[in-house]
Amino acid sequence: MLKNNLDNASRQQKVEAIAEAMIRLDASGNATAESIKNLTGITQADLDNVADDARALAFTRQNGKPRVSVPAGMAA
Repeated sequence: MLKNNLDNASRQQKVEAIAEAMIRLDASGNATAESIKNLTGITQADLDNVADDARALAFTRQNGKPRVSVPAGMAA
């Protein structure tokens, strides 16, 4: 296992690192919590803290721009 290289990282840096790991591991079909922790060196507590945001970011990066809701009055 790697030394936790995200010890002093901001929350956003952790989200981005985990999202990139999810994308990389998903391509190989091995995106599990254990494989993400092994790849990044993040702790379980940090992973639990950022997993939802990282998953959303990974999805957005893989599938293009997210869908947004625009009020009908502003839609053209």
